[in-house]
Amino acid sequence: MSTMEREPSSITVHALVQATEDEMKVKTAVEKLFPQQIRDSLSFKQKKLRGYYHNPIIHIETRLTQRTAVKEALYSIGQRLPPEERAKLALTFENRVDQKGQLFLRFDKQESYQGQLRLVNRGDSLRLVVRFSGRKPQLSELQKQCQKFNLI
Repeated sequence: MSTMEREPSSITVHALVQATEDEMKVKTAVEKLFPQQIRDSLSFKQKKLRGYYHNPIIHIETRLTQRTAVKEALYSIGQRLPPEERAKLALTFENRVDQKGQLFLRFDKQESYQGQLRLVNRGDSLRLVVRFSGRKPQLSELQKQCQKFNLI
């Protein structure tokens, strides 16, 4: 199977809007992960949830499936990711890939709202899932794809 068959095929972003947060600001933080031409085409799904203390929480999700948009988005993220964040991603890469070959990235919600990208490992964050086409790719193949987009 060629590397072409293992290119990124979709990006899904998940975020939680806590009771104390402005839903539009969280959506803006998600939108700012992507270049302007993609932001205008994003649509959000919402689901109302209840927190541990029965506080209202809204789960928002958006998905990119058009291959050109997925590639543009990853390239944009790679270009805007500071060198120290790319180094962090390279060091933790294996821990960010699951058994299906999906890449998981978490970005600081507040930093994204301000137009900056900073990876985080936990907490209230914007969660990106990058899926790749074809059968489960080898870790080295995923790393090559991420290098192509300047993510690592």
